[in-house]
Amino acid sequence: MLKKSAITVVIALAFVSVGFTASAATVKNGVACPKSGASTVVTVKGVKNTYVCTTNPAAAANPNIAKSGKTWTLKNCVTYYSAYKGNQQSIDDQRSLVSVMSEPDKTTYTKQLDASQASLMKVLAAIENNYCKTGL
Repeated sequence: MLKKSAITVVIALAFVSVGFTASAATVKNGVACPKSGASTVVTVKGVKNTYVCTTNPAAAANPNIAKSGKTWTLKNCVTYYSAYKGNQQSIDDQRSLVSVMSEPDKTTYTKQLDASQASLMKVLAAIENNYCKTGL
């Protein structure tokens, strides 16, 4: 009888631990969320991450990111992607100014903008891979 009770307790603990793991795992980038604008904090290995229920801003351009409307998205993804968009707009605005310049300034500033664009694209890749990718 004691053996059956011990087995029952072990099985019950296994179900309970699976239940907790499953509920904790539901808040990740790309997982459907209950209400637009909702926010939650998830702590994994002592690191706190804030997720918001929104459309992932990087989803349109990256196949590694869920495109299913409102999903849990790391708040840092939203913040950093917004900063990227501001920098991209600045480069685009500067390109329109440079286009009306005369040589040699036009070539010089175009090269500088091209270098800035290349650096910004590296930053964007890091944002997408480290903060916006599905499953984080």
